[in-house]
Amino acid sequence: MQADLVQEIQGLYGPFTLTERVVQKIWLRQDLETSHLSTECGKRLEVFNPGRWNLLGGPDFKDARLLIDGQSVLGDVEVHFSSSDWYAHQHDVNPEFNRVVLHVVLYADREGAQAVRTQSGYEPPLVVLMPLLNRDLESYATDEALLEMEKVDDLEWVASFLEKPVEQRMATMQQYALKRWKGKVEFARKRLESTNWREACHQYCLEVLGYSRNRAPMSHLALRYTLDEMRLSDYGAEALYEEESANWKLSGLRPANHPLKRLQQYLEILQSKPDWPMDLYQFLQEAPHLETRLTTSAARKSLQRADSVDALRMDLFAGQVGVSRFHTMMVDAFLPLAEAEGCLDAQSCWWHWWAGDCPDVVKRFLKHAELSGANQPINNGLVQGALALFMNRDA
Repeated sequence: MQADLVQEIQGLYGPFTLTERVVQKIWLRQDLETSHLSTECGKRLEVFNPGRWNLLGGPDFKDARLLIDGQSVLGDVEVHFSSSDWYAHQHDVNPEFNRVVLHVVLYADREGAQAVRTQSGYEPPLVVLMPLLNRDLESYATDEALLEMEKVDDLEWVASFLEKPVEQRMATMQQYALKRWKGKVEFARKRLESTNWREACHQYCLEVLGYSRNRAPMSHLALRYTLDEMRLSDYGAEALYEEESANWKLSGLRPANHPLKRLQQYLEILQSKPDWPMDLYQFLQEAPHLETRLTTSAARKSLQRADSVDALRMDLFAGQVGVSRFHTMMVDAFLPLAEAEGCLDAQSCWWHWWAGDCPDVVKRFLKHAELSGANQPINNGLVQGALALFMNRDA
């Protein structure tokens, strides 16, 4: 079986691990915009059959059926992170790759990079997936981790993990969660190097409201218009939406998550609470310091202070942001940002915080691993650690 190659990718909220198998699955499922497919050299491409997924040696997909510039093509497809991997893996001297008729890569190499060539001298056309993806890469990687969690009873490494003492399992969760925490804080720190707290909150909020499919176009708008420009402009939500009309990913989207609706909600927030980032800053400055050894229940009791966390959500966002999405904003954006800004020692707070949008399969795994229960509520740290554990698969 081929080794599953791994790369660390910089996401919107810090680095994450992506395996080449995830990229192969994107091609297999054609989970991309296929209506205007073309190769890098401008040839029209239609995919009748992406090929038979080959988990052994040789090309990744066998016997694909394609139409390239109106010509029917039958052959193999090879998938890589970038086109330079073709030579790094020595496919150019391996006769097994002579039937490759299409080279699919996640992202293009620098301009002027050498075209790939088989041993027989053929140059397979190139397709770059990044501009065609329906979602951001981190959501694909997370989906793969969630699928792995569904198979816990069949995974040898999980059986080995579950045989360890519960204290060791918890320590592993903390170790993996800490890595994600550090990545998110470092990314927040870099963001603060180019802007201030107020604008960073503005950017983060719009990105999280975009959900996994539309974070990028929401980010474009946040970078194009400052908080005050967006609030004071005559532009309404429809005009902002139209500016990114070519970039929205709407297929399979729930009506409640439509980006036009989210833009309307955000503009209402800006009218009701034009200085919401500074109110958030004050709350975080006044948040109690949480000792690492506190239980999650005790930490949350300290944080709530007469339901102050939910009061904060209602006050900041005028009831426009739901509970789960608010907690997702806190753990993915605002708590790492607070740590980077220096207004709160936020690591323990981030660990004990509510998990936000937590899939049921994560909850089942944590319960199965005896990491959550009556004495240990599911918290953000456990969820982050579990996702990182399955993304890395090296426990």
